[in-house]
Amino acid sequence: MKKSILHAKLMALDNRLIRPRKEVKEELARCEAGLEGERKLLYYLSEIEGSARVLHDIRLPFSTGYTYFQMDTVVITQQMIFILDAKHFSGRLVFDRLTRQLRRGNVTYDDPITQVLRHKRGLEQWLDQPIPIMAAVVLTHPNVRIEITPPDAFDHSLILYAQEIPAKVHEFLQDKQTILTKLQVYKIASELERHHKPYDPNIMKQFRIEPGHLHTGIQCPYCRCWSVERVKRRWLCRKCSTSLKNPHLPALKEYVRLFGTKAVNKQIRAFTGIQSESVAKKLLRKWAVEKKGDTKGRVYHLPEEWKWE
Repeated sequence: MKKSILHAKLMALDNRLIRPRKEVKEELARCEAGLEGERKLLYYLSEIEGSARVLHDIRLPFSTGYTYFQMDTVVITQQMIFILDAKHFSGRLVFDRLTRQLRRGNVTYDDPITQVLRHKRGLEQWLDQPIPIMAAVVLTHPNVRIEITPPDAFDHSLILYAQEIPAKVHEFLQDKQTILTKLQVYKIASELERHHKPYDPNIMKQFRIEPGHLHTGIQCPYCRCWSVERVKRRWLCRKCSTSLKNPHLPALKEYVRLFGTKAVNKQIRAFTGIQSESVAKKLLRKWAVEKKGDTKGRVYHLPEEWKWE
């Protein structure tokens, strides 16, 4: 299971910031908790028998085309589709069905039940055939306790614990009519993946970060100092004297995550601290997937997949 683009960008930003930002670390912690929750959920989903496709982080446009809905986990079976929103919270959670809020201590969150039902409506509109859809919020942390107010709220059944998932899926599928062939299951999954539009924010703009707020240079993976230089055709950390192979590659990927896939020689040298124009040119020619423009102002297009790899 790979990280989202947002998660990878936050990691790059947090690593490069000269002065740590609380809001960046909080958002990064939410991404890490979300990924851990999805991993826990995947563990239990692996117990589901039969022909099923499991997709993660699928983001699709609503029928209006102006807004999007993003589903944590989609399970497509021959009988129905499940939309599961994993929440990796610990401690006491209060699901307030009157205010449509989730509370943990003094912190209030958007209501995940309302969110997952919104995702269900979006998928119903998106599908070109009527397929039963079950939506649920899945609590994946082992040390979580919940309170639902009022306790007789009709939608409390939409809250499940991760370990319940195999039994609940079996229960929902029991006696359900098979409406999709195995081929149709895979076709729907392929269409969802093909139309997926990953969330790809401008992370620098989102957190109001200027280039001067960032470390420049190439980081040593051993001592973590920004002290790697090209010395006599090899990469060397000036701090710990370690000889390194391709330490520039993580730096180029961080550039893509923070500034986008387009770069000119001067920008890469400023970001990586490489002094030699010819060394930077060789690296860009090696890794670029496309080049545009004349020699002096040539724009290099670095791989799009570097945003999350």
